[in-house]
Amino acid sequence: MYRPLLLLSAALIAVLPGVTACQSDTGTPETAATTTSAATNPDAAQLDQVKAGSFVIGFRGAFPGLAEGRDDPAITAIFTETCADIRAGTPEDEVTTALTDRLTVGDTEPTPPETAAVQQMVTVMCQG
Repeated sequence: MYRPLLLLSAALIAVLPGVTACQSDTGTPETAATTTSAATNPDAAQLDQVKAGSFVIGFRGAFPGLAEGRDDPAITAIFTETCADIRAGTPEDEVTTALTDRLTVGDTEPTPPETAAVQQMVTVMCQG
């Protein structure tokens, strides 16, 4: 198995139960809601923040080469923009192309397996 895929699988197994456990009926979002769904459901906004934070941790662990030179907000943007594309019903090949562009930094481009693994990670975390 390709090493980043193995690391991604381990990261998802470790992170997703925590994402679910962090959901709370009394939670208050730490920042202002920026999307319509977040504005109507503060718990969803908090959960999305937790998912984005989990994505950053998983991404840095599984793809250190692609994470190099990126700060947390830049990695969070990869998650939120790709998730928005998925939720909008954008065709998968267009999501893949846009994600490849987001993952490219300078001369460093993701391999097709890396792009597929990141896309799978976003898709799983973006559901719900």
